[in-house]
Amino acid sequence: MKPIWSCWRRRAAVAAIALLVGACSTVDYGKPVNDFAAATNDAESALSQLNVQVTEAYSEVLKNSVVSGRAFVKTNDEECLTLSVRCRLIIQAEDGTKEIYPPAPPLAQMTLLMAQINKYAGNLKALLEADTATKVETQVNAALGSVQNLAETVAAAGGGSAATVPQFATPVGAGINWIVGQYVEHVKLSGLQRATAAAKPVIRDAAGLFTAASTFASDVPKSELAEEVSQAVDTFREGSNASNFDRLVQSTVKYDALLVSTPPQLFQRMAAAHDALADSLQDKNLTFATALARIEAFAAEAKKLVTILQDLRAVTSNNP
Repeated sequence: MKPIWSCWRRRAAVAAIALLVGACSTVDYGKPVNDFAAATNDAESALSQLNVQVTEAYSEVLKNSVVSGRAFVKTNDEECLTLSVRCRLIIQAEDGTKEIYPPAPPLAQMTLLMAQINKYAGNLKALLEADTATKVETQVNAALGSVQNLAETVAAAGGGSAATVPQFATPVGAGINWIVGQYVEHVKLSGLQRATAAAKPVIRDAAGLFTAASTFASDVPKSELAEEVSQAVDTFREGSNASNFDRLVQSTVKYDALLVSTPPQLFQRMAAAHDALADSLQDKNLTFATALARIEAFAAEAKKLVTILQDLRAVTSNNP
């Protein structure tokens, strides 16, 4: 028969563990994590659409420069021959600058980064939905794997160093596995803390790349698109007919798309939202309400950009 004091110690230990683990609930983080995941999905969609819009607009600019006689087209040197491995066109402007045609999507690398961040956010969501410690551990490591892939992509783009992200192991010993529900909550919180802490500097580095790349993507065709608008204005003044008016509208719509849909602010908000989520989980003097506010601001910006680009797509499709 076990001594009374042994039973008392066991009950006290169980009570202490229950209080400790019970206090570490992830229930409150369901909404911010879900909102962050939904916003990153919208951001990926917006970025993909922006990439298409910018590429199509710039392709049209290059084409018009050739048709109008402001540039000429030729095959790329040493290409398009019998033993060639590539066959591409080169458009050369009067000042000697050259462009491959069709042009490469300027935001291709950004779309890859955003897809990886979106996958990471989906892993966080799945982590909170897991109902066993083993499933939680799997999802945490899936999230950390996404962070590792993102870090390597960011490093390859010159935006940071690709430090190795270690795997996650379930915390606390197997001795409290019998407090199943509370133990799973404890593992979830530990995993969420670990994953967001590892991702924080990587997502911050990625946001810096997004800002630089999106600025470049919008700057490259700006001068050409401005010239296209100017020519359309002159043409309409010379002949105020419906066809010339439609051309003027189409040219301004394309240029305006670049001016209002570039995403630097969106991705800075994304980084700020993730910072807030990670810091609130680490209890770094950041309130839960502040974290929610930043995530909601990011989500609103993402939805706004998606709507703008969807509307633009509809306009340009109806006005080829």
